[in-house]
Amino acid sequence: MAGTAEFDEFVMARSRHLLRIAYLLTGDHALAEDLLQTALVKSWSAWRRIHGDPEPYVRQVLVNTYRSWWRRRWNGERPTDVLPEQPMAAPQSAVDERDEVWRALGRLSRQQRVVLVLRYFEDLTEAEIAQALGISPGSVKSYAAKGLARLRVDPDLQALPLPGEDAPAGNERLVAVRERVAQQRRAKLASVAAACAVVLAGIAGYAIGPGRGPDQFAGVPDFHQGYRIVERESASFAAGQSGFTMTPSTLDLAFFPACTHSGYALPLIINVWINGRSLGTAECDTRGLSFDARLQPAPDTLRDAGVEIGKPMAVTYSLDVGYVYGGSQSASSPTPGPAPADGVLAVLVGEAVPFGEVPLPERPATLAPLSRPAAALPGSVLITADGPRTGTYDWQRGGVRIMAAAQTPGVLRVLINGVPVDVKTWWDYEQAVWQSVFEPASDDAQRRGLSLSYPDELTISVEAEHMTGDWFVAVMPAN
Repeated sequence: MAGTAEFDEFVMARSRHLLRIAYLLTGDHALAEDLLQTALVKSWSAWRRIHGDPEPYVRQVLVNTYRSWWRRRWNGERPTDVLPEQPMAAPQSAVDERDEVWRALGRLSRQQRVVLVLRYFEDLTEAEIAQALGISPGSVKSYAAKGLARLRVDPDLQALPLPGEDAPAGNERLVAVRERVAQQRRAKLASVAAACAVVLAGIAGYAIGPGRGPDQFAGVPDFHQGYRIVERESASFAAGQSGFTMTPSTLDLAFFPACTHSGYALPLIINVWINGRSLGTAECDTRGLSFDARLQPAPDTLRDAGVEIGKPMAVTYSLDVGYVYGGSQSASSPTPGPAPADGVLAVLVGEAVPFGEVPLPERPATLAPLSRPAAALPGSVLITADGPRTGTYDWQRGGVRIMAAAQTPGVLRVLINGVPVDVKTWWDYEQAVWQSVFEPASDDAQRRGLSLSYPDELTISVEAEHMTGDWFVAVMPAN
């Protein structure tokens, strides 16, 4: 499309309609207006590259912006000095019906709400929604079906006020959007100046502070390995070290560090700290950011680092050179040369959610057979989906290795003498094999309620949840 005149015409003609979409998503007049103007400013940056009808592009920007806001903004109550007057539903039955639908939409999950708004308000096809949200058509069907099912049984449907008449008119909104575009241009000029400062500082040998690269996370879903991603941060190798502050709502956290570059003579790693306490490292890759590594500190570890629910904590991450081991078996860290200029450091932070809240991939038409042992090996216990859920393990000494695999998404809880000691979870159909080592005579076992000394016979039991296919758990000596 061409430039300013066409953009102005579009804002005047279609922004009222887009505002209704924003309001259905946010449920708040002020947030809806802010969301719409933000989406229009983002669209202006790409306006000359849009061919044909610009509305699908702007609508997708609006939805993507809303999804990112939902991850980063607090969606709770807002304090006020004076209690606002609550709007009363109009007596007309049509308005009553809209009221009920709005309240019900507000109680749906974010993804269900987005799918239903695009499907039934925007009248998009399942394929168009899948393309807009970056998910499969099967997932669109699943979200729509679950959302409609919840609407049908909603016990307390209430009022849906339409966007108020005091919302800015098209010309007023256009003025506001133009001002935001001007602010964005001023910010870009400031960024250019800052970039020059970075280059000069790099020449002088100084490390530059934190940075963000949201484009690095374009392919990262809202959920990763069963965790809802609440923070996504990145920095360039030039920064060397970066960080951010977040407020956890749970101590069941997972950190997914990653780094990537075009190539380097020495192994590179990313370090992660919480409130100055080392959490762990992950190796860099030359094939892009994979986020396969997971650092999952125990709640006690986080408490020891001063982490509390509802209070800010500092997350720091940095680039380092991995240790190189020589023939003398002593570790040395060689002096590195300049880091690759194209390198990127990144960290995802996820909060655990109930299994039922994690969106699962579409079930394959045919499940691949699960590769599992035909029988228990000597000195081990094998528990399967089609057999008894308990077995007796002859524990002689040391730790026990717990190995498990599943054909479908679900949860397997492993218990020793009735005490939960391990949880294995699958969120896809890849049939990954999870294994871990548990020490029955450790302090951790005693804290869980186990008081054991070898030799002893241990009762191993498995509780399966959400499983719809084959699975197995094998318990054997750790060594």
